[in-house]
Amino acid sequence: MAARGPSPLFSRLIHRIYFNNSAVAHFFSQRARPAGILLILLIPITWTLMPMYSLGPVYQIRGMIFAMLTISILWLLFRKAKVTTTRRLPRLATAGEPLQYHIIIHNTGKRTVSGANFLEMVPDNRPSQEIFTNSREPGEEHRNIFDRTFCFYRWEWLQKSLTLFSSKPSSFIRPLAPGEHTKISLTIVPKKRGIIILRDLRIFLPDPLGIFQRCRSAHSSEDKLTVLPHRYRIPELHLPGSARFQLGGEALSNTIGQSGDFTSVREYRPGDPLRHIHWKSWARTGKPIVKEYEDVFFPRYGLILDTFASAEQADLFEEAISVAASFAVSIDTRESLLDLMFIHDEAFVFSSGRGEDRVDSILEVLAGVNSEPRADFDALQKLVLQYRDELTASICVFTGWCKQRRDTVERLHRAGMELKVFSICYSLEEADQLQQLFPSPVTIHWLRASHVEADLSTNAS
Repeated sequence: MAARGPSPLFSRLIHRIYFNNSAVAHFFSQRARPAGILLILLIPITWTLMPMYSLGPVYQIRGMIFAMLTISILWLLFRKAKVTTTRRLPRLATAGEPLQYHIIIHNTGKRTVSGANFLEMVPDNRPSQEIFTNSREPGEEHRNIFDRTFCFYRWEWLQKSLTLFSSKPSSFIRPLAPGEHTKISLTIVPKKRGIIILRDLRIFLPDPLGIFQRCRSAHSSEDKLTVLPHRYRIPELHLPGSARFQLGGEALSNTIGQSGDFTSVREYRPGDPLRHIHWKSWARTGKPIVKEYEDVFFPRYGLILDTFASAEQADLFEEAISVAASFAVSIDTRESLLDLMFIHDEAFVFSSGRGEDRVDSILEVLAGVNSEPRADFDALQKLVLQYRDELTASICVFTGWCKQRRDTVERLHRAGMELKVFSICYSLEEADQLQQLFPSPVTIHWLRASHVEADLSTNAS
């Protein structure tokens, strides 16, 4: 849907203004400390008071402000540091949760570095002209004509959505002589799932008055951090199927190895594992004898993720990813198999559980899944139906609700599949309207985007 707002020419103009102003604000925010900002704000105040109060203290205050600002700026010209840094990052992080890691700092210069601290710089989060023009802030059509024309709230929303993480400066390091090294800790909070490239670590060198600080790059390599989706607490799941003995062998069931009880012995057949040889019987009969076991059936669950979401549904899609990740970690894959299924250009199936990859692999896959603006529910239905005879039950996580999603659930239900359906919505009123328009053959568990965890606690079990 086309974004409502200013004309393309005016949009380019205000984008350029916001783009440049954001760069200037960022430059000064990294170099002016709180005391410096206060002194700068006092300058126009003293000029305003001069015609009103012809008193010496006003002139003295103004003179002191200029003197302090001048001393601070001159001092910064002599504040230098040359350091190299090495990050010690964990392999994985989680969106929304603080991540603490260590940095090794080595002073490679000829001066002692003192009174300095470090900050991991956030990558540029300014939207491009194309993104700014073609995007629309959720609810923008309800704003007044002034806000729709100048699109400032759209700019803020896009900047927030493009921010990969937030960070805070480290504590001040101890004086570091030339050739010495030390270790400090930094904390960042990833804002969204995916891959974060850390490439811009800065060292701050404040002046003794604490007015301004010099911002220099601390030489470091590029480091990659995988951010897993945020997960919600889910109560104990009651899904059909459990580990049980299944006669008939692996060909007739979803078995993983022979881990059942010992039942009998028989003569050796080509291909039998050596660890199953019954040595006492072989010694007694003179023929190779093997032990026979009962096969064990483990339930296999499907986790069906709806990736068909428009740009306006980006927040619903992110919640759907988090819900899918929450179910992935809640299902006990020590006694079952879990298959993540979704469509993105083509069909994808990722498995975890006994004899397969760990759940972490599915979380890493979910960290990189993108929405698919072109809906192809026929492909999703075909993908799931390929596994209908192997799946004990399936959890469907939908981004919203519509006729195509209803038809998908209906077809899977007619195929005899056991389904547990979850759908992300904005409000229960909206959910009731969609339910009446497109009634589902199975119960839909509605999850409000702003209350997902609370709704999961009542609907997931």
